[in-house]
Amino acid sequence: MNFSYLNNQVYPGHKVPLQPKVSICLITYAHENYVETCLQNILNQEVDFTYEIIIGEDCSPDKTAEIVKKYAEQFPEKIKAFIRPKNVGAKINFLHCFFECKGEYIVHIEGDDYWTDPKKLQTQVDFLDANPNASACFHNAEIVFEDGSGFAPQLINKPDQKKWVHSADFLGEKETWFMATASVMMRAQFVQTLPEWFFESKSGDIPLYVILAEQGPIGYIDKIMSVYRKNEGGMSYTDSVQSEVFLNNRIFMYSKINEHTRQKYESLVHHIIYEYLLLKIHSRKNQGNFVRKIIAFAKAFTYKKVFNWTRFKSMAKEHLLSHQTLLRYLNFRKKINDFLRFTFK
Repeated sequence: MNFSYLNNQVYPGHKVPLQPKVSICLITYAHENYVETCLQNILNQEVDFTYEIIIGEDCSPDKTAEIVKKYAEQFPEKIKAFIRPKNVGAKINFLHCFFECKGEYIVHIEGDDYWTDPKKLQTQVDFLDANPNASACFHNAEIVFEDGSGFAPQLINKPDQKKWVHSADFLGEKETWFMATASVMMRAQFVQTLPEWFFESKSGDIPLYVILAEQGPIGYIDKIMSVYRKNEGGMSYTDSVQSEVFLNNRIFMYSKINEHTRQKYESLVHHIIYEYLLLKIHSRKNQGNFVRKIIAFAKAFTYKKVFNWTRFKSMAKEHLLSHQTLLRYLNFRKKINDFLRFTFK
């Protein structure tokens, strides 16, 4: 897919290196209160190589663009910024900047997250240089909850996190998440071109990491080097399991992952698709439509290798005979019985 039509949105004056060792792809929207912290911690990195920061500012309604312009003017040898005059959406904003990256290694960060270790980039570069078989690497990160939940900060990766991650590790369950976006550094050679289905997937992280892992294992560095802010403005809040469009897209994505991996993990993928089809039963579009619920339920069970009648009946009772559905069924049956009694009394 070609995003060159967005190239004229570049902020003038940049002098980034032509062949940097690392490219930082920074996507920002409505991050007025965060993006300066993000940028400052990137610029504070202690490295022995050149790097570039490719910024996509997606026509924010606040002062994010002004902050980005200020930094682009102060650090033209490091920052190449695209200031969108019109919002293009998170996925296109990311993909345009991602394919503008010229580094051997690429890191992606969103404007409301930030790095906490000034040696983060150097540590990851050293790791990938020393492990040429690795397609990427990631490190631990702290989640800071700013969503009103009141949860205390917590780490993403547990003490038993595997040192090497493979494709199957992303397919153990739906919505698998154990790699903070800002913690991943990848080899650009494996993502210079991406399959067409990737551009149609609403999620970018899971398919991207599977594509990488198919080229080589992803290494884990047991250090806490970034913060992931969980807030109401974050992109992770835009999807809903109540949305038929979202669920269909997830089913499409995992079907394509199954093709991309040549069915090596088909049993894992089919179980995930099965779970999304069960969720479709309860989507907003299927509320009150018993026929559509039955179709989604029946389709879900086509993804089960072994059919168990007892399990089938149990699941039917759980997903089809909800409280509201049961009440409608009992009310309908009562009306039929009353009709028959009145007609044939």
